[in-house]
Amino acid sequence: MEKSCGIVLFHSDEYLLIQHPVKSNGVEGHWDFPKGHVEGSETELETAKRELIEETGIADFRLFKDFKHRIEYNFQKKNELVPKEVIFFLAESNTKDVKLSSEHQNFIWLNFDLAYSKLTYVNAKEVLSAVKTFLEK
Repeated sequence: MEKSCGIVLFHSDEYLLIQHPVKSNGVEGHWDFPKGHVEGSETELETAKRELIEETGIADFRLFKDFKHRIEYNFQKKNELVPKEVIFFLAESNTKDVKLSSEHQNFIWLNFDLAYSKLTYVNAKEVLSAVKTFLEK
């Protein structure tokens, strides 16, 4: 099973989404949260923080220690179905100044409803809904 970790980042009432590159068949790249693969002996949280900084350039954020949400899905890799687990954490950014990595083609800050609509995959929408529920407590 592959494992990735990421952070749902918000500033005020807006959430950061990043767009993956356009696929070779011309389909628009999907929108998701910053995340990436665990490297070496990194903890889940170390991975999530590193990926956020690498993909967005944002290092000025405050983590919510009580939020952790796990999703699982399968994806195609070289004609093989690969299971994947992704652990998401939650953080509040003190800035909206994004320096997007070369891995992605676009970013956008959106309020909950617009972010929910913009996210490509159902499991990402599930993560955002879990964030909303957590923040409303």
